[in-house]
Amino acid sequence: MWQALSTWLSALTVDDFNKVVLAIVALVALFLGPWMQWRIAKRQVKMQVETAKLQIETQSRIATRQIADNISTKRQNWIDELRKDAAEFLTVVGRIQELKRPRVEQFIAMTEIAGDFKERLAAEMRAKELGTRITLRLNPNENEHNRLVELIGAMALKGYVLNQQYKPEEEKIIAQEFNEASNAVVRHLQLILKHEWERVKKGDV
Repeated sequence: MWQALSTWLSALTVDDFNKVVLAIVALVALFLGPWMQWRIAKRQVKMQVETAKLQIETQSRIATRQIADNISTKRQNWIDELRKDAAEFLTVVGRIQELKRPRVEQFIAMTEIAGDFKERLAAEMRAKELGTRITLRLNPNENEHNRLVELIGAMALKGYVLNQQYKPEEEKIIAQEFNEASNAVVRHLQLILKHEWERVKKGDV
């Protein structure tokens, strides 16, 4: 067989050889062409799928980051508003205690009594409004927030009772108890604000 093939090849002219080569190339192209196109198409599809996945992941990360930034901004506003309301609330409550404190003067003008009553009434209304705003800003599902409500309630039970006379030592004890309760509120509020600020810095959702 090899001898016949060798004889046939030796009998080929250059022109015939070129025709054979072209025929072989055409035959190979006939079979390899579709296969190569299929491989190329398969690779293109794979690249498109990978590109689509990458785009989806990128868009997802961008969306998550935007959500986190938006939440962080709102949380920062929440911190600022809570701090402002709490500061005014404690100031007003402290002023109410001063207005409730027994007067040591023997004679007090009626106009002064009326002025104190009017100021105390306005302060109590403002304190109630601020206390409600603070409570509404808190999350009842968080223990730290519930603890703050408890401390504010405990502080409300301290202080002077209106129109009640106290001995000097009793007055000192009441003032000390109220200050301690007020300081406890401040310390716990600082813990809440610090915790929330850490979440803002981390960008937590």
